[in-house]
Amino acid sequence: MNSWWRILKTIEPHPSEHFKDKAIAVGLAFLLWMAVSAEEIVPEFFTNVPVTLMRIPPGLVVADAWDDALTIRVSGSPRDLRDVSAGQLSPMIDLSDARAGENIFPLLTQDFSVPRGIEITRIEPEQIRIVLENRAEKEVEVSPIVEGEPAPGYEVAEHMVNPERVVLSGPGSLLATIDRVRTTHVDVSGWRESFTRNVNLVTSSPFIELPERRTVELTIEIREQAVTQQFDGVPVEVVNSRYRVVVNPAELNVVLSGPPSTLEQISVENLVLVIDGEGLQPRAADYRLAPELQFEPEELGESLEVIAIYPQREIDVHVYEQPGRR
Repeated sequence: MNSWWRILKTIEPHPSEHFKDKAIAVGLAFLLWMAVSAEEIVPEFFTNVPVTLMRIPPGLVVADAWDDALTIRVSGSPRDLRDVSAGQLSPMIDLSDARAGENIFPLLTQDFSVPRGIEITRIEPEQIRIVLENRAEKEVEVSPIVEGEPAPGYEVAEHMVNPERVVLSGPGSLLATIDRVRTTHVDVSGWRESFTRNVNLVTSSPFIELPERRTVELTIEIREQAVTQQFDGVPVEVVNSRYRVVVNPAELNVVLSGPPSTLEQISVENLVLVIDGEGLQPRAADYRLAPELQFEPEELGESLEVIAIYPQREIDVHVYEQPGRR
């Protein structure tokens, strides 16, 4: 008792003053220290702990799937565990000494940087297998992905990408199985006119890279859906002949296919079936020739297709020795 009293006098020259209050304060401090010191240690599991690869040797690339997320069991006080996240437990795998082929890396507790008061008690898996391969490059075709339907009465006529081919980089064994790279999906739902936009390229494997460019320019041509229309009694004319020429029949029926907006501008007056009489000489027998359809004006025919000319495609053409109009 005398020893404790001497220590107390050293700390407090007048220990007898307010002794009761001081004793209570010391007791509470002692109880708090005991409570903190005796705080329970509990286990906790962290799943999907990310693994980061670093310092991959030049000329090598990862060529196969690997365990890029771990399950880790740790122990610590609830207070210490409260602010711990899976990202804080993430290990870094140094590949600077790795070689082409299979590489095994054991996972040791000292490889992890854990917060103070936390102890790692289990790591699953206990090792990571990394397969490396020599980097290769390959030029492949770009394949656009177009989905949806244009507005009623319209259709996708064509789609074009610029550039049409791009370079991929990655493991040679994987590149050997790839002949194209796709774009992100482009929706044409409800469109009535053509458009151009930049779209991203999407590789089919996380081990394949796009070293030169990640986007291409995609042009989608949208046009009216073609309909057919028949024009009866289209006249047949002969041009470039110095002789009198008679054709039989003198009129034919023509079936055209194209955009409705263009066909609405056409009548029989815009059409003519032409026989080129240049080089046709008079003779007793008829020539059997197929007249060529021409449009007036000529640009009307640019978006139209001739489906049929009937009742016959070739007609009788008789050239007389009498002079005619050229």
